[in-house]
Amino acid sequence: MKYQRLYNTVFSDKRSFRWQRHFLFWVAVFFYHLLRIGLMMPGIDSWSALGTLLEFSFFRGVVPNIIFTYSIVYYLIPKFFNRGKFLLFIIGLLFSIGLMQLYGIVNDLFHTGSPIHNAIGGNSAPLFKWADWQPGFIRLFGNPPLICGLFLAIKLLKNWHHEQLKTETLAKENANAELQLLKAQVHPHFLFNTLNNIYSFSLNQSPQAGTLVKKLSGMLGYMINECEEKLVPLEKELKLIQDYMGLENVRYGKRLSMQVEIHCDFDNKFIAPLLMIPFVENSFKHGTSQMLKNPWIKLEINTVGNQFFLKLSNSKPVLTNITRQNKGIGLLNVKKRLQLLYFGQHQLDISETGDMFTVSMQVLLEGCVSPGNKMVETKKVVAYA
Repeated sequence: MKYQRLYNTVFSDKRSFRWQRHFLFWVAVFFYHLLRIGLMMPGIDSWSALGTLLEFSFFRGVVPNIIFTYSIVYYLIPKFFNRGKFLLFIIGLLFSIGLMQLYGIVNDLFHTGSPIHNAIGGNSAPLFKWADWQPGFIRLFGNPPLICGLFLAIKLLKNWHHEQLKTETLAKENANAELQLLKAQVHPHFLFNTLNNIYSFSLNQSPQAGTLVKKLSGMLGYMINECEEKLVPLEKELKLIQDYMGLENVRYGKRLSMQVEIHCDFDNKFIAPLLMIPFVENSFKHGTSQMLKNPWIKLEINTVGNQFFLKLSNSKPVLTNITRQNKGIGLLNVKKRLQLLYFGQHQLDISETGDMFTVSMQVLLEGCVSPGNKMVETKKVVAYA
């Protein structure tokens, strides 16, 4: 809580914190001048001398710095310098310096002969002699520019910090918007293919159409109710994959050889939703559906600690161009999502041979492995031509 308050005092744009920040800055400047002038004095042996020191530190140290700093930072820089009116900026700067010099000389007149005036190098020479102006210039270029520069540096640091926050916020908002768009694209693409499968069964009045609809209903319930979350339990995501492959297994029947092996520890494991379904979907759409003889699919999934591994291989016609598979909507989407969600924490390899297409993916799962976890038994779904 105290760190949050300190952060707000330094960076917040709320009026209360801005007043507090400015007040603390000028209090620090006051004590700086109090210490600097006090060290130059021979000694403070009375309340009157202390009062004079406080008065001089405030009216000779703080007030001119406030006038000079605010005129530069809040008027000359935004009105002239930031707009490229450099000549007017220089004229205004010289005018501010002149006012500072005049203020210092007038202030010195009220303290001529005082211990403070003598301590800082003042004298009673005529007003416009160089001897009078020299100490003023030394003080001018020794303190106000330094204070103004420090004030401006703090302001620039605060502005830079706010710009960084805006950039980070915008990047997160853009990433979230893109993720939602990519996820929305997965739904219709997946549904389009699955509904086509059900439609083909319904045309033949197959009793399996009802089973397919039931499976699809469960999958849609998961996608609608749970896939809006950033992460979902790994077990539920893999059930979606198994249900989908079950739908396809019914569709192809015995003419497809399909093998699924899952060796996973599901305890406290989470993964981005709908991350694997595009790979599985493409293995059917661009692989087995194009094969007239001996189509096959093999899916291997396992976890080692918090590392998740997927390897999906499928047969493909010899003349199939990998570009067609690699540039499908689903694969492009999943590549983008991997970059957004698992940047620097994933590997994706897509390769092919003359008659086989293979996808290998590795991601770092959220969650941790608890002691004593047991591996889930291997699950297999096999169909032979």
